[in-house]
Amino acid sequence: MLKGIGKSHGKTIIMGEHAVVYGYPAFAIPLLSTPVIVKMKQSHENSLISKYYAGKIDQIPDALSGVKYLIDLLDKELNLQNVKYTISIDSGLPIERGMGSSAAIAAAITRAFFDFFKHELDHQTLINYVNKSETITHGKASGLDALTVSSEYPIQFGSNEAPSHFTFNSDGFIVIADSGVKGKTKETVADVRKMYESDQAKTGAYLKQLGDYASKASNYLVQGNLKQLGLVFTLANEVLTKLNLAIPKTDKLIDAANHAGSLGSKITGGGRGGCIICLASNLKNAQMIQKALTKAGAQQTWIQPLSIYSEDSDFD
Repeated sequence: MLKGIGKSHGKTIIMGEHAVVYGYPAFAIPLLSTPVIVKMKQSHENSLISKYYAGKIDQIPDALSGVKYLIDLLDKELNLQNVKYTISIDSGLPIERGMGSSAAIAAAITRAFFDFFKHELDHQTLINYVNKSETITHGKASGLDALTVSSEYPIQFGSNEAPSHFTFNSDGFIVIADSGVKGKTKETVADVRKMYESDQAKTGAYLKQLGDYASKASNYLVQGNLKQLGLVFTLANEVLTKLNLAIPKTDKLIDAANHAGSLGSKITGGGRGGCIICLASNLKNAQMIQKALTKAGAQQTWIQPLSIYSEDSDFD
């Protein structure tokens, strides 16, 4: 009996969301503590088992159009003997929260297919498949999610440079909180575009600020300067609020985190829902922030140490 497995993980954008669409710097970190595992096994019919949908693959609902497109594409290109299979998706990532759920699932599905059919999979081929799926799911994909959910290291997007990995030796922790409100990435990207087209000077200045903050934030991480990094978080959130990306729920969570000792907190991802991220100086501080976020109504929270992104980290 044929079997296959594919793994990936979530991601969070630290700085530069929306600005990256206009060519400014941005960077994201892989959330290695939020794994996505896809298993395939030979079966009597093509079916999918997941918390999002369980049933025949040809009846996958439109809400999972990117997943269905990817499965159909991989099946057409790899399944030359018309083998039947069951795909099981195990993911703790919430959907439509800016944590890269759709890209992570796409990466794990692609790896599982190649493992199932015993084909070698190079990195660029993986990225190409994930981006095709993401284009169906979200519209034009920036490529940031695909790269980050398939990497163990942070990904930096430069204004005139190809995306690149980078590492840093920094203490501190990132605390992520799910607002419980679905993000509206397509809508917010379109609305920021409208703002930009109606007032390029004003909106363009906001986007440039976000790009500048992304460059500063990555430098502060490399330097291990958490105090300045936290300040940049706060300043970036002010700009994101001016771009009409805040909602009362994320504002409430950010206030709760800051009162609990966060060095800085901000919206992450598309905005108008989704997640916020907070910077903690140590684990005790992170746990205090986590507790305050839960009390303030966060649906889920995660803590990720920054030390795992050093070049000599043995985190697995």
